[in-house]
Amino acid sequence: MWQAGWSDPRNPLRWGAALQAVAGRQAQLRFSVRMMTAGFLSFLIAGLFGLPQGYWVLFSAVIVMQNNVGSSLKAAADRLVGTIAGALVGFLATLVVTHDLLSEALMLACVLGPLGFLAASNPRFKVAPITAIIVILSRTGQEPAFWLAVERVMEIILGGVIGVAVALFVLPARAHSDLAERASRLIALLGEVWKLEFESLTGTGDPATAGARLQSVNDRIRAAVAAAEASGEDAQRERAARLTESDDPDPLLRTLRRLRHDFILVGRAGATPLPAPVLERLGASLDRIARTLDAELEALAASAKERTAPPRSDDMIAALDEFASALQRLRGEGLLEEFGPQVAGSLYTLGFAFEELRREVPDLRNRLAEFALPARPKGGT
Repeated sequence: MWQAGWSDPRNPLRWGAALQAVAGRQAQLRFSVRMMTAGFLSFLIAGLFGLPQGYWVLFSAVIVMQNNVGSSLKAAADRLVGTIAGALVGFLATLVVTHDLLSEALMLACVLGPLGFLAASNPRFKVAPITAIIVILSRTGQEPAFWLAVERVMEIILGGVIGVAVALFVLPARAHSDLAERASRLIALLGEVWKLEFESLTGTGDPATAGARLQSVNDRIRAAVAAAEASGEDAQRERAARLTESDDPDPLLRTLRRLRHDFILVGRAGATPLPAPVLERLGASLDRIARTLDAELEALAASAKERTAPPRSDDMIAALDEFASALQRLRGEGLLEEFGPQVAGSLYTLGFAFEELRREVPDLRNRLAEFALPARPKGGT
């Protein structure tokens, strides 16, 4: 009976929960408003100009509308370049093609061949074949479709301008903000993979599920790296267009890539658990690294998301130094050789990875401090 009441679309509790879920997606709501505005303006302006095929303005404005300003700039530029190439080739084809069915089919094949190769070689030309087809098949009479090609380019330019203008002035989303979100996500995932790698090192995890869990996290890390790099490219476009005064995102991205590589080394070292005699000597320092590194990555992920300067802590550095000293004592006592080459190799790899982490984590802290937004003055002054 309760389930039936909840499934009733007239139930105000159901609508309240739905509205609350939608209200929690601020980024999606802002994008929805921008899309609505772009569609309204492009359709209205195309009608006011009396464009015969004004729907292409609408198509372009909607296609150009992306998650942030940098992506919109790229989409507008790519669509313009592809349209110009397709319109030019289509117009040149109309100079020689007749209305005979076979000749038109052959000409389309001849046009689509090189344009298809161009689109496969460079994604910005992916609309070129479509534009060429429209120009060739939409002409009337025996006259070349020069004005049709010009109209197509002008419609694309107008739609692109509207799309970029809406992205800039209607609830704008900046690429640096997207990068902050994605960097935070990547750091949090590195924290997850570190926990799994620590379990593998110490033999405390479930061996039946460890491989699948580690593979799942690594797949998400690869996707997060790609997303962060895409946001970095968008941020660079905004900087090139002088739409932002934020710092260059490349140093932050380079540090994140190096940090990910450090955890790959840790994973290789922990492919098999360390034997009990080694854990007796190194277990305490490994436990301390686990605690301090978890806390450090959690703080860095929060700072990246909020674009604030991360808090400074030397606990992780002290833990890594403690491990390095303990490992050095093992080497000095000649015990590594007793454990065999596989264990010795794992410990050497682990020691090198921790040395890299000792450099990269503080460097990430510095990069996030540079990436932080300026502090707001207190007291409203």
